[in-house]
Amino acid sequence: MTIRLAKGLAGLALAVSLGASLPVQASDAFATARGAAVQPLAMQYFCAQHPSECRGGGAGQVAMNAELMTLLKTVNVQVNRSIKPRRESADNWALAPEAGDCEDYVITKRAHLIRAGVPAGSLRIAFTHTGRGQPHAVLVVRSSDGDFVLDNLTNSVKSLRMSGYNIRSMSSADPRRWVAG
Repeated sequence: MTIRLAKGLAGLALAVSLGASLPVQASDAFATARGAAVQPLAMQYFCAQHPSECRGGGAGQVAMNAELMTLLKTVNVQVNRSIKPRRESADNWALAPEAGDCEDYVITKRAHLIRAGVPAGSLRIAFTHTGRGQPHAVLVVRSSDGDFVLDNLTNSVKSLRMSGYNIRSMSSADPRRWVAG
């Protein structure tokens, strides 16, 4: 177990260093993978406890239309209002908590969208940095019109380009497989 954990941490360090040197530019309509990355340890724990919430599947991209955009905006606002922001000392991902950090918002939004019929394969968990340089997670919806970002820091749903974020690492269509941005 200790060796496996050490290998996982070494892989995570490599993924972070790759991500730090090869960010996805905000001018891109789609986040582009630059190589493999290790799934975050906190997500591994979450998936062990909630395997049904960590399935991929369905289309890797969803057709953008007015109905989908309305759904994205509704879910983004509802989840942003339902969870009180709280910094966590331990990185523990929780689904629909009363209070939580950015990862909790992301997995809750992902679950709501899947239940509303959005293919799991089109929903990506992504890591970036805020304008103040703090690590941050957002939900990226891969659509026919490009990637769209759902963020707990704003009630607006923005294209990746308009979000200003540079994606450092992101889940693939299968949330257990990650890529460096």
